[in-house]
Amino acid sequence: MKSSLEKVIRFKQTSNGNEPFINILSDLPDAVLLIGDRSEIFYANKQARKIFGLDHRKIEKITDIFPENSVFQSPDYRRAHWDRLQKTRVIDNFETQVINADGAIIEVDVSESPIFDKNGKICGLSAVIKDLTQRREREKRIERRNNQLFALIDVAEAITQLNDETTFLRNVLDAVLRVTSLQSGCIYLFNEEEEFLRLAIYQNLSDQTVRILENFELGEGIIGQAAVLNETLIVSNTATDRRLSRPVAAEQIGSMAAVPLVGRGGNLRGVLALFNGESRVFTEHENSMLTAIGKQVGVALERTKLLQEVNDSRQEWEETFDAMTDGVSIHAPSGKIRRANESLAKMFGLKSDNLVGMRCCELYHGAKKPRANCTIMRTVTERMPQRVELEDSAKGRILRVITDPIISDSGRIAGVVCTTRDVTDEKLIERRLIQQERISAIGEIAAGIAHEVGTPLNIISANVEFMLRGKTVNPKEELEAIREQTQSITQLVRQLLDFSRDRSPEFSAVNANQLIEKTVGLLNHQLQKARIRTEFNLASYLPTVDGDPSQIQQVLFNLITNARQAMEVIPPRERERILKITTDSGLMPTENFPHPHIIIKIADNGLGIPADALPHVFNPFFTANKEGGTGLGLAISYRIIQKHSGLIRIENNPENGITVIVKLPLLHNLDNH
Repeated sequence: MKSSLEKVIRFKQTSNGNEPFINILSDLPDAVLLIGDRSEIFYANKQARKIFGLDHRKIEKITDIFPENSVFQSPDYRRAHWDRLQKTRVIDNFETQVINADGAIIEVDVSESPIFDKNGKICGLSAVIKDLTQRREREKRIERRNNQLFALIDVAEAITQLNDETTFLRNVLDAVLRVTSLQSGCIYLFNEEEEFLRLAIYQNLSDQTVRILENFELGEGIIGQAAVLNETLIVSNTATDRRLSRPVAAEQIGSMAAVPLVGRGGNLRGVLALFNGESRVFTEHENSMLTAIGKQVGVALERTKLLQEVNDSRQEWEETFDAMTDGVSIHAPSGKIRRANESLAKMFGLKSDNLVGMRCCELYHGAKKPRANCTIMRTVTERMPQRVELEDSAKGRILRVITDPIISDSGRIAGVVCTTRDVTDEKLIERRLIQQERISAIGEIAAGIAHEVGTPLNIISANVEFMLRGKTVNPKEELEAIREQTQSITQLVRQLLDFSRDRSPEFSAVNANQLIEKTVGLLNHQLQKARIRTEFNLASYLPTVDGDPSQIQQVLFNLITNARQAMEVIPPRERERILKITTDSGLMPTENFPHPHIIIKIADNGLGIPADALPHVFNPFFTANKEGGTGLGLAISYRIIQKHSGLIRIENNPENGITVIVKLPLLHNLDNH
């Protein structure tokens, strides 16, 4: 088995172009091991030797890189693991622990893939190993931050429960002591008129301690200094800290923290003092958390009527929620409606209270069970916003539904916000815009139509003239020529009518190659007049897409017309004008388009588009054409492709011009499929 693996490596070294296989592995940022079926290591790259703390010679003698408690120490598990790879022959990914030369255990992410010999049998494994140490440290930091956030939430909860100043301060102090695990504390309020700190509330302090800590002048002791310096001050040991102005150590206070309470404008509102019976070192994390709490409480103290303001805000939100013209509903992860505004209720002829408890499938589809691939269910599972347009044939309207996940602080999906809008009028306007664009396009091709019709008419006229004068030589051939030219005109008129007809979208199987040739035929006269050479590179086998041929042809017409206009401003002497049209199949999903699809590319060598204008090219009425234009062509094209669940983007070519890339899925309405 060893010799088979070595042959694989030698083969890799002598193939794959100019850079040897082993050199590529050596410089990879991740650790790479080549392992035989007996767990013996045949090769380790630089990063692997770094992780395990061994040189190349030593590491290749190692047969065991796992700690004693690892499942990989079991021969039975290893054999079962090997047999599974033999059967499935797929890449295996898992997290585990390995041990380095110093005996330290390291958490790693391992991606294993089998190595095959010339007979197709597995002779070894390649293992890509990523050290997770830094990731785990980041996760711990994030966990500490989350704990800090939860502490702030607890304090915020206390703030929102304000009834009066005394109750508010008591709730805040209780929450802070709870999240910091400190024994006692008090809150001072700043008296602006007399400029001193007045003890307002305390907890778990003896009467004698309260008398000692009753009031402080600004700058006096740790508490007064925290107010003046506007920073959290820590005393780890009250017995040795000289900043203390009063004998708190005698009152069984071993350590303390003084936190300024500062409002939004930086104005001092008070000081939060926290005490512990024993000496204690406060961490930087605790320090920053206390500072954040101080700011939060300081802001709350600025609101003397916090409870009323909160209630007013809640009422205002509810009124705004109900005043929105869009229908808005909040759903549980199961799809049940928790809350709905008046607009949604009116949209369906119900009362908002009656909507609560209904499932989305019942409201939108009249069904008791969720449909396959339900939009709200997809929002929950994918944790991403979704958008779908639903046809309500019973009421003759189109509803656009947009869903957004509600993610809790713990990272779970707490619900879904669903916004519903009646876009029937918008769709009608959009349809009229498309029709206007078609009419405008007919004007563009009018000269070409005249040329295309004029040629066959001349042939027909000439043949008829010969026949009328009795100079015909072969009447049958001349009549056949008249019929052919008549059919040519009929076909041209039919194409023009198909292109210009205003009709509802009708999805059917569309051959993009045929549609491209048909559209270029309509524009052939303009292209020739502009001295543009058209190059086709159409895939010999291109799957049909489920789409509306009229709308897709509108997109092709707009894109080719834009390309022609972009090249017409280039003097022919400067460079040859070339229009390149390419099609290809994208049956394998990609990162930015995870569905089987076809690809259409339309490239020109015109002026191109400034980089700062590229993000705006699909905005309505935006045009880069200096000679004018409606600026609707690309916007309409974008909407059409979007309705086909496709993708359209524009890239500047390295030398001249742009390339428009269109991707159309084989299934057009992925939201409903």
